[in-house]
Amino acid sequence: MPTVSVVKCDDYESEKVYHAIHKALSLINGIDKQISPGKKVLLKLNLLSSSQPPERAVNTHPVMVRALVQIFQKDFGCDVSIGDSSGSVKNASTFNAFRITRINEIAEDTGARIVNFDKDEYIDIHNRDYEILDKFRIARTLRTVDFVVSVPKLKTHGLTQYTGAIKNMLGAIPGNGKKNVHLIAPKPTVFAKALVDIYQMVPPHLIIMDAIVGMEGNGPNAGQPRKVGLILASKDSVAMDAVASSIIGFEPMAVPTIRFAHHRGLGIGEMDTINVVGETINNVSVPDFQKPSSGAQDFAGKYLPDFLLALMFDSTCSTFSTVNHSNCTRCYECVRNCPAGAMSKENGKVIVDKKKCIGCFCCDEVCDFNAIEMKRSLLGRTLLGMAKALGVEKVE
Repeated sequence: MPTVSVVKCDDYESEKVYHAIHKALSLINGIDKQISPGKKVLLKLNLLSSSQPPERAVNTHPVMVRALVQIFQKDFGCDVSIGDSSGSVKNASTFNAFRITRINEIAEDTGARIVNFDKDEYIDIHNRDYEILDKFRIARTLRTVDFVVSVPKLKTHGLTQYTGAIKNMLGAIPGNGKKNVHLIAPKPTVFAKALVDIYQMVPPHLIIMDAIVGMEGNGPNAGQPRKVGLILASKDSVAMDAVASSIIGFEPMAVPTIRFAHHRGLGIGEMDTINVVGETINNVSVPDFQKPSSGAQDFAGKYLPDFLLALMFDSTCSTFSTVNHSNCTRCYECVRNCPAGAMSKENGKVIVDKKKCIGCFCCDEVCDFNAIEMKRSLLGRTLLGMAKALGVEKVE
């Protein structure tokens, strides 16, 4: 039975975060047996945005990172690296993500090494037990260190509903490789299976989630910060996601990444077989946490068989991009990041070719100005209306 620790932490005051992480680690036990002085530890962060400051709750907060570096350096005597690949394919985007989150300053202060996955050597991964992705590339450092710690942010996601420990490993793929995943797996359910393929081949040894301030609504970039006041830790990414998603009001097995990973035996996603220690879920739950605007399938998870649930999920989450030109700053980050080539510049404006758009949310993820609006199909809008009328779940 996997263990997930849930520890309260009201804000990002350094001492509070340091002690809360310590407590979370002590509650799951056995970490000291897995690492020893001299071991190479990689903190794999969640640095989606190259321009959003820490208070926007898009990226892993720097106070979390500093505390983790101190813990693994001083308490365990480890050689610590900090790495990720940002969501944008723009040149220097990951470098800018380290700068905007002040991770570069942490590295300078502590001697930790920054690893820009986009600039790292890569290795080819072949998955014989795949569903969608039989091969992909990852940053080589993920295979040369002794211990990988995933540090995801608690957020909603317009395409996958919830993003956490499993999805965080998409960032193991450098640069354009993430765009290729979206092209291979354009449908929400298929994309979720692809994420599980990646997680299967690059599972972290430990997950410590930044849930002090999460993101609700239309995450992972265009939502709103929401105080949750928690730090979570586990050795099982699937169990971590089940507990975290449950805290913010999701039915965990209705979240496709959790369900698929559970069914493939990559972790435990059923709440009654997870040992939750520290705070109880009832004591820390945030029932009014706003879900993405495509979140109608959650109520269906309680009533529909898997094949109908998958259809429901794809129908309500399938979208196409539109541009709110009054908010658009013409940075053209969305154009550069579109894997399908559906976005282009015309007389200085961003234009979307709906026939090419695969609704992958890549443009939405990198837009820092709320200029991207994802529109649903008629079927999706109808199913959302049914969910609201039934009153089974709060759907925004």
